[in-house]
Amino acid sequence: MDSALLNPGDALPAEARHASLLVRLLAEMDQLRADLAQLRRENLQWRQQAGYWQSRHADALRRLASVQQENEQLRGEIRKLQAERFGRRSEKQSASDRSPELDDPASTTPKRSRGRQPGQPAPRRRDYSHLPAREQLLDLPDADRVCPSCGQPLKGCGSEDSEQLEIETIVFRRVIRRRRAQRTCACPGPRTCTAPPAAKLPPATKPARRTRCCG
Repeated sequence: MDSALLNPGDALPAEARHASLLVRLLAEMDQLRADLAQLRRENLQWRQQAGYWQSRHADALRRLASVQQENEQLRGEIRKLQAERFGRRSEKQSASDRSPELDDPASTTPKRSRGRQPGQPAPRRRDYSHLPAREQLLDLPDADRVCPSCGQPLKGCGSEDSEQLEIETIVFRRVIRRRRAQRTCACPGPRTCTAPPAAKLPPATKPARRTRCCG
């Protein structure tokens, strides 16, 4: 009865049990080796895929940089074209003519001509009467003072006047003469006094005395 309750493997000899255990360990080792080889193959595949996708990512970054550079270049050309198209405007254009000059095929309105429009008053001429005037007399030549037919002298009948604006730049040399005076008395001190020097631009660093006397 007691022998029936024992494990069947316990009834085997010790060498048989060791042999059976060794067979199982060898089988498990073979399975582990196969699993390790499979994991190594999968690891190699994943490494290859990672390298492939890294190279694809680098290519995408290079293409993105090229597209951004081309985009910036196109934006600069667009700004240049807009400046050439709409930037050159005449200062005499009216406020109603500030819209972009786009050609509309359906529009039949004639284009507005430049300059003063018909019906508008002429601009007022500027007055320069406040400026100083210098008269210049232009006389007739001697040959034109007599009649070319009979030689009788001509009689004066006024003048034909006109004006023109001129800008004159004068360059001159200023000669400064400082007056000197000498005492006639016998008081002590310097005998001769000289007028103060003229002001200069830029002014001197040290203020000049009002009167300088020298002996």
